[in-house]
Amino acid sequence: MRTKLLYLLVGLIVFIVIFIIWLFKRPCKKWERPVNVPISAVWQGGCDGGNWMKLVDIRDDTIRLRIYRDWNGKLILDADFVSENCNDLPLTKTNWSEYVDYFDGTKIYTKIQVGSCYCRLIPIFPAYYEEK
Repeated sequence: MRTKLLYLLVGLIVFIVIFIIWLFKRPCKKWERPVNVPISAVWQGGCDGGNWMKLVDIRDDTIRLRIYRDWNGKLILDADFVSENCNDLPLTKTNWSEYVDYFDGTKIYTKIQVGSCYCRLIPIFPAYYEEK
């Protein structure tokens, strides 16, 4: 009787562990591009949401990005951004999307960590376009 109960308990624990692994290791759903978002815009964010971002221009000290809403493609912000907490942010026209992580509504966070904080991109105002 005890061995059956032990097997049942071990089986239940194994089932729970497998279920938890399955639950947290599922891939994110693929976000569908709204029709009004340019083809050159890339998805930046996570499973819980994000935004479409399009590179407009990049210079030595600024990067101009257009940021679109994930669900309807409405333009949220078109602005130049400067880096904060980073001296040498290695952004180029070909690699910028590898470094950019997400837009929080005011700043863009990057995947580059310096010390205990992440590099951020701060918009320069007035912007070319800002959602009212």
